[in-house]
Amino acid sequence: MGNREQAVAQIEEFLESNEKCMLLTGTHQYEKHKLIMRILNKKLEGHLILFRTNAMQNIENEEFLGWAKVKRNLKAGERVKIGKNFYECDSLNTASTWHKTNHKFSCAILYPFDSLCRSEKLNAIDDLFRDKEISKIFLVSWTDQKDYDYSIFTRYISRHVVYDAEEEDPAYHKRVLDILEQIDDRRK
Repeated sequence: MGNREQAVAQIEEFLESNEKCMLLTGTHQYEKHKLIMRILNKKLEGHLILFRTNAMQNIENEEFLGWAKVKRNLKAGERVKIGKNFYECDSLNTASTWHKTNHKFSCAILYPFDSLCRSEKLNAIDDLFRDKEISKIFLVSWTDQKDYDYSIFTRYISRHVVYDAEEEDPAYHKRVLDILEQIDDRRK
């Protein structure tokens, strides 16, 4: 279990380190990437950040960037100011969007990267390491299903942080765990 305070401390420590890639998992499904963005807004100003998501049409949804007042879907590579920083978006499932974003970023957030866990296709991550110049990369899960094998990401990540909802919203935390258990039972 990891609470908000622990997650914040780990993320801030990661930002100050020479580490490149962090995995953030936990039951706080829609809050993990938002927590990272809030910390980046506090620590950085005027930086360019890549938000690589599962589908471009999700951008304006409250669960993605809508909470940050992005009220329309953006085109791949379109720049938008969120807080003190600038963001460009592309799709982790559509390689043709990757060349539409800048080459150099301070940070990249991949959310939700669950489809990569299911497919084990790592080209969306390889692109960030091989073809882009990025100082800090955050791989952020949505759900943490029991059959997800995070060991396939070992060669990329230097730190794994867990951010659970248990202390902030115990009922939500339990619902998420119950749903994940039901998914696991259906697969048996």
